[in-house]
Amino acid sequence: MDDAAARLLAFRYMASTDRRAADVYRWCRRLLGHRDRARDCNALWSDAFDLLVVLIADSETFAAGIARRVAVAERAAAKFDQDRTRATA
Repeated sequence: MDDAAARLLAFRYMASTDRRAADVYRWCRRLLGHRDRARDCNALWSDAFDLLVVLIADSETFAAGIARRVAVAERAAAKFDQDRTRATA
């Protein structure tokens, strides 16, 4: 996957997840083989985004898993919007 597609998928994941930035950052660091550190709890979305882009661009399997999670979250959001629109109509 090229860099632009990896960045777009990482952004879509960040927009659709309910996980905190620190949780995503720790998860990515563990996947890269690093141990948790105390200061990981202060990670920002920019830190998590950088790691997500690297993992997505490097691994097609990881990218497919993230794409599947994004699709599920976007379908759930669309269903919620559809139900809300029906309720107000």
